[in-house]
Amino acid sequence: MNKLLRCLGTLLASLVLPAQAATTVVTAEDIYRDLQDRIFQVQVVDTASNKKVSIGTGFRVSADGLIATNYHVVAGYIHAPEQYRVEYLAHDGSSGVVRVRDIDVIHDLALVQAELEGNAYLELTRTSLAKGSRIFAIGNPRDLGMSIVEGNYNGLLEKSLYEKILFSGALNPGMSGGPALNRKGEVIGVNVSTAGNELSFLVPVRYLRKLLDEVKQAGGQDIDLIQRISLQLQASQQQALQQLLQDKWKTMSLGNAVVPAELTSYFKCWGQTESKPEMLYSYTYSACASPDNIYISDHFETGSIDFRYDLLSTERLNSTQFYNLYSQKFADGYSSNQAAEEDVGNYRCNARFVELAGKTWKTSLCFRAYKKFSGLYDVALSMASLGSENSGLLVNMNASGISKENAMALVRKFMESIKWQS
Repeated sequence: MNKLLRCLGTLLASLVLPAQAATTVVTAEDIYRDLQDRIFQVQVVDTASNKKVSIGTGFRVSADGLIATNYHVVAGYIHAPEQYRVEYLAHDGSSGVVRVRDIDVIHDLALVQAELEGNAYLELTRTSLAKGSRIFAIGNPRDLGMSIVEGNYNGLLEKSLYEKILFSGALNPGMSGGPALNRKGEVIGVNVSTAGNELSFLVPVRYLRKLLDEVKQAGGQDIDLIQRISLQLQASQQQALQQLLQDKWKTMSLGNAVVPAELTSYFKCWGQTESKPEMLYSYTYSACASPDNIYISDHFETGSIDFRYDLLSTERLNSTQFYNLYSQKFADGYSSNQAAEEDVGNYRCNARFVELAGKTWKTSLCFRAYKKFSGLYDVALSMASLGSENSGLLVNMNASGISKENAMALVRKFMESIKWQS
C-alpha cells in the first residue's frame, strides 16, 4: 500500500509541476536584470564642443555589434556628418563611436555598428501577440537613466498609412529607439513616439528584421545615406499615390458643392460652422488630412496630404466689401507644408480661370522642388468659386514629397471630383 501511495504521489507531482511552470510570472525586474547589458544610450555629439546635442536609446540585435535605434535619433549626424558623431553609452559606463550602417526613413529606423565585447543580443520575435498582452518598453527618458515601462499591446493603428503599434504606456523623449519586449524578452517593436497620457507608438519588429537582413546582405560597405533617403521617399510616395488614385473617394455636400471627403481609410476629417452676431459674415469649414508624416529633420517633414474648404456667406456686407474679403482669403491661401530654406526651393505658381461642372473657378497651382531629393516636390492647389456677390467656396489642397507626375494626377482627380448643384 505504501509503495502504491508513493507511486501515485510521484505521478501527481509530474502532472502538477508543468502547470506551475506555465504560470510563472515574468516581471519588469526580471526583464531589466537579464537584458540591460544589451541596451544602450545613443548620443549625437557635437565634434567642436564635444557635448551631446541629442539622445535616444538603442539595443543590440546581432553578435557582431549591430545596434538598432530610430532614424530620428541619428538624423542630425546624417545631414551634417562633418559637424557631429554618434556614440553609444553602455550600462557599465563604457562608450564608443558607432558607424551608421543603414536607415529606413519611412518607418523611422536605423542600424549602427559598434565595437562591443561579448556576443549577447536581443532576439526579434516571430510570434504574434494578442491584444491586451503585457509588454515592456525600455529607454532613457530625458537622460534620467535607463528605465522600463510596463504597458499593453493594442494591435496596429487602424487608420494609418505607415504601420505602428498602439502601446498603452508612457514613452518619453530619450526612449526613442529602445526595445519593446514580450514576456520572453523578445523584441516585438521599437519605441518611436508618444501622444501623451500613456498613448504611445512602436514600429513593428518586421520592419527592423527587413532592415537587418538588408545590412547583412550588403556586407560591410558604406552607403550614401542621403541617396538612401531619396530612394525610399520615391518608392513610398509612388506606392501610396498609386493606391490613392485607384481608390473611389468619398464625397460630402458643402453648400451647393459636392467635394472630396475621406480619400481613403486613413484620412480623417473635421468641420465647424462659425456665425456670431459680431461677425459680418459666416463661414463653415471642413478639413481633412492623412495623419502620418515622414520625419526628415527637426525642421523638415514630408509625406502628408491635406485639404480644407471654407464656405463664406454674408447678408451684411455689400458686394464690394465681400469681394475684398473673399479675395484676401484666397490670396492668404492655406499651406501646411513647413520646411526650411535649405530643404526646398521657392514656390512657382500658375494661376488661371477654369470651368468645372458649369461653375467658374479661379485657381492657383504651385510647386516647389526638394533640394536634396531630386524629383520630389511640394504641391499647393488653391481654388475660389466665382459668380456670387455674397457667397463663395475656397478650396486648398496640399501634398508633400510627391513626384510631379503623381502630383498632376492627384490634382486632376481632386478637381474633377468637385461638383456644383444648382
